[in-house]
Amino acid sequence: MDGRLKARTSGSVPSTLGRQIGVLPVGNPPPRARRPQPRQILSTPPQSKKYIDEGSGPLQYREVNTGIYNDKTVSAERTTNMTNDKLSARSGKVKLKQTSPPTSDLSSRPFSKKFSPSPPSSSHYQRSPGSSAKVKDALSSARSTSSRSRNEAEQEVEFWEKKPQKTVTEEEILDQNQETDINRIYDINLHAAELTVVPKLDKFPNLRVLDLSCNYIEHIENLDQSKDLRELKLYDNRLTTVENLKNLKELVTLQLQYNKLKQLGKGFSSLKKLKTIRIDCNKILRLDASELSCCVQLTSINVSYNLVDNLSALNYLPNLEECYAAGNRIRTLDLSRCKKLQDIDVSKNRLTDLSGIRNLPNLQTLNISSNQITSLKPLGKSKCLQELYASGNRISELSFIPDFFPRLEIFNISCNNIKTLDEVCCLERCEDIAELFLYENPFCAPGSEHSHYMAEIQAVIPQLEILDGAHIKRHTHRGAPIMRPMSASTIISVRQVETQMKAMDNEMVSFEKSILDRFESLRTACGIDITDSRTSSNNPEPSPSLTSQRPSSKSSSRSKIRDALQFASQNFDDMA
Repeated sequence: MDGRLKARTSGSVPSTLGRQIGVLPVGNPPPRARRPQPRQILSTPPQSKKYIDEGSGPLQYREVNTGIYNDKTVSAERTTNMTNDKLSARSGKVKLKQTSPPTSDLSSRPFSKKFSPSPPSSSHYQRSPGSSAKVKDALSSARSTSSRSRNEAEQEVEFWEKKPQKTVTEEEILDQNQETDINRIYDINLHAAELTVVPKLDKFPNLRVLDLSCNYIEHIENLDQSKDLRELKLYDNRLTTVENLKNLKELVTLQLQYNKLKQLGKGFSSLKKLKTIRIDCNKILRLDASELSCCVQLTSINVSYNLVDNLSALNYLPNLEECYAAGNRIRTLDLSRCKKLQDIDVSKNRLTDLSGIRNLPNLQTLNISSNQITSLKPLGKSKCLQELYASGNRISELSFIPDFFPRLEIFNISCNNIKTLDEVCCLERCEDIAELFLYENPFCAPGSEHSHYMAEIQAVIPQLEILDGAHIKRHTHRGAPIMRPMSASTIISVRQVETQMKAMDNEMVSFEKSILDRFESLRTACGIDITDSRTSSNNPEPSPSLTSQRPSSKSSSRSKIRDALQFASQNFDDMA
C-alpha cells in the first residue's frame, strides 16, 4: 500500500502506465510528470543490469518492467531511496536525470562550428518518447551496432566460399564476335561477365585487346600464350598482386585501377614497351624504383587515390609525360629528372613546397589544388605553362605571374588568401589568359570593398572569356553578315557556277592569246613595233607569304586557333 501511495506522487510513474500494469486504481489522474531535458543519459537499475548484458531486446524490456513495477517491495524501495534522482518513467523506460554527463560522452567535447557531429546511435542517449515498439527497435538496433561490421565480413567470406567458378569457352567467344575462324579474333570483350577466373585464351594467337574489367577475378593467369597482346583491362576486380605478365612483352596499355593492390612487386619487370599504366584507387603504400625502372617507355602513369607518400621513383622514367597522383599522402615532390613532363596532377595531398618540379621545360598543365602551398615562386619560370589550378591553398601574391608564366590561359586561384584587387589586376599582362577563377578570397568576400569585383576585372582584363565559371558577353563590331549554311542542292549549284566561271576564264585566256598573236602578225607585216604591258607572263610569282611555312603546332587549342586566324587573314590580304 505504501508503494502505491508513493508511486502516485507527482513526478513519478504516470497514471496511464500504472493502470496498464495493475498497480494504480482507476480514478482521477495525478498531475502530469515534467518533460525530461534533451540528451539525458539512461541509467540502468542494478537489479536489471544482468538482463541488459545477457538478454535480447524484448527480454530486456520485459525483465526491467517486472523487476520494478510487478514487485511491490522493489517499487517502494525505489521510490524511497531515489528521491534526489527524480525518477521518471515514460513508455516503460527508466531515465535518471544527470546535470553533467561523464567525460567519455561525446557531447562534452568541444567541436568547431564547421563540424557538428550527430549523437551516436546508442541506447545510453535519451530519445523522444514514443511507443513501446519504437523503444524495442531502438534498443535492438543499438545492441547490434557493434557487431554489424563483423557480420558483414562474415557474410562476404561466406559469399565467396559459396560462389562457383565461372569462365567462358572458345565457342562462346566466337559467338560473341560472330566469327568462325579463331585467327580472326583480335579483340575479346568480357566486361561485367561475372567471371571469377581468367579464361584460357591459348587458341587465339592474334589477340590484341582483352577486356576483363568489372568481374570477380582474384589472380592473373592463363595469359602466357597471348604474346601479341597490346592492351589489357583488368580494372574493378579483386586482384591483390601483379603476376604472370612476363610473357606479355608487346603490352602497351595496362589498366589495374579499382582493385586491392598493396604493392607492385616484380610484375612489370618484363614490360619494356609499356606506355600507359593505371593503378589508381588501390591500397598501394609506396613506389620503388626497382618496380618501375624497367618501364623505360612509360609516358603516362596514374597512381591517384592510394596511400603513396613519395614519387621520387618516377625519376627513373625519362619519357614520362603525364603524372596523376591526386588524393595521396605526398608531402614532398621531386620530379626534376622528368624533363618531358607535360601534365602533373598532385591535388588533394599535403604539399607545402613546389621546388621539386622547378623549371620543367615542357610543363603545360599543373594541378596543385587542395594542398598547403603558400607561394608559387618556387615553380620558377615556365614559358610553356598554359593551365594552372591552385585552388584551396594559402597563396597571397600574384604580381610575378605574368613574368613567370607568360603563356597562361587558364588560372584557378579560388579559395586562397588574395587580400587586394591589385594582385589580380596585374594579370592583364597575360595576353593569352581566357579563364580566371577568383571566388572565396578575402578581397571578394560579401560586404568587402570589392564585393562586386567581376565588373572591375572585366574592365581591367578585357581578354577574359570566363570569370568564375560565367561566360563574359562581349560587344562585337558589326561587320559582314555571316553566310548561312548551304544545303546539298545549293552546293551542287555553286559547283556548277564555279565550273562555268573556270570555263569562261579559259576562254578569256585563249581569246587574249589569239589577240596577241594577231597583233604580232600585224607588227611583222607593217614593220611597226607594238608593245603591250600585258605581254608579260600570265603566271606571276607567288607571294612570299603564300610560300611561308605554316605556324608550328602547339598543344593549346586557343593558340592553334589564334595562329590559324592570323595566318589566314595575312594570306587573304596578300591575295586581294
